[in-house]
Parts: sequence; structure tokens; C-alpha cells
Amino acid sequence: MKKPKLRELGEAIKAVFKGPYTTKFPFQAPDIYPEFRGKPEFVEENCILCGGCVNICPVDAIEVRDIINDDGTAKRIMHRDYTRCIWCSMCSQNCTVGDGDVFGDKSGIKITNEFDLSTLDPSTAQEQIESELVLCEKCGKPITSKKHLLWLAERLGTKAFPNQTIFITKMKELGLADEENGIPTDELSREDLNKVLCPECRRNMMMSEDWSF
Repeated sequence: MKKPKLRELGEAIKAVFKGPYTTKFPFQAPDIYPEFRGKPEFVEENCILCGGCVNICPVDAIEVRDIINDDGTAKRIMHRDYTRCIWCSMCSQNCTVGDGDVFGDKSGIKITNEFDLSTLDPSTAQEQIESELVLCEKCGKPITSKKHLLWLAERLGTKAFPNQTIFITKMKELGLADEENGIPTDELSREDLNKVLCPECRRNMMMSEDWSF
């Protein structure tokens, strides 16, 4: 290339009248295409806190936290750490309640156009939502969120009747079943059939010698 300095001088003169070729970021926000996959966010009204996104996240940016209080109440927290998130959109694409459309309005996680998350305080790069956690009435272990069980009841319809945990949770939500007030015992009894049980306790109940299995 001949006379490179003159070429560079010519480009500089053009830039004075036509403006620079580069964008004005960060002084001016850039134009973002609607299909740009940026920051993912929980949609609280849609999310059932099932934990499916935890299993699909390739960098472990999402975590399920089950908290049981001394008074017997419990809650489930879905927590996201944006310092680990790589914006792959797998959580939204594979959401249990979604339809695979990361920009749709049905998923429990939506993909936004927001991308400027630079911060010196990692505590601000966090997100979480919470909901009621259902506990086993026999052993007290966490089962899943109440929203998850109610969603299953809605999806299964009359097919939910054989699953007492789902069925009883739905009946309690409708005000058609009383809360369990019986005296907790270690022995398995016929009454346990009509309780909200974790899979392990229900299996032990059905396989106990009292049922002749």
C-alpha cells in the first residue's frame, strides 16, 4: 500500500465531517435487536419453582434453597447468580411451564435485552424469588413447592386423583380438606394413605407388612 500516512489522514478528515465509524457507547445506548438474548429473569407469576432450570443450567448459576422454619412453615427460594450466568438461554428454552419460546410470555424465565450488568459489587448481581414449600407430613422432608403441585393438578385433571399428595394439596387450596391435626407417630398406618407424603414415605407405607406386600 502506497503512502499509508496519507490514507490515514484522509480517513481522519472524513471522520471530522461524517462522524466516527464506531458507536458512541457508553455515552449513548446502542440499538439492540429484539432477538438479542441478554439477561434472563424469573417470571414470578409463571414460575412454579420446580427446580428444572437448576438441572439444565450448564454453569450452575441457578440454585434451589429450601428453608424450614422452627414454627413448621417452609419456603423454597430460586436463586440466580449473574456472575456465573453465560446467557445461553437454556433455562428459558427448557422451562417446565414454557413452550420453548425464550421471548414468549408463558415461560417461568424470560430473556431480556438487558446486557450492561457491569458492577463492582457482586451482591447486586443476584436475583431470587420464593414461594411456599410443601413438607412431608410423616418425615418432614421437603417435597416441592406448592405452586408445582397445584400446576400438576391442573395439568393432570382427573388423573391427579390417584396421587394423594397432589390431590390433597389441591383440595386444601380449594378449602375442601382440613389441615392434618393428628398425632405424629413413627408407625405406618392406614390413615397415612390420606396424607401429603414424600415418595420415600409413600413407598414405605405401601410396602409395609401391614399391607401384606
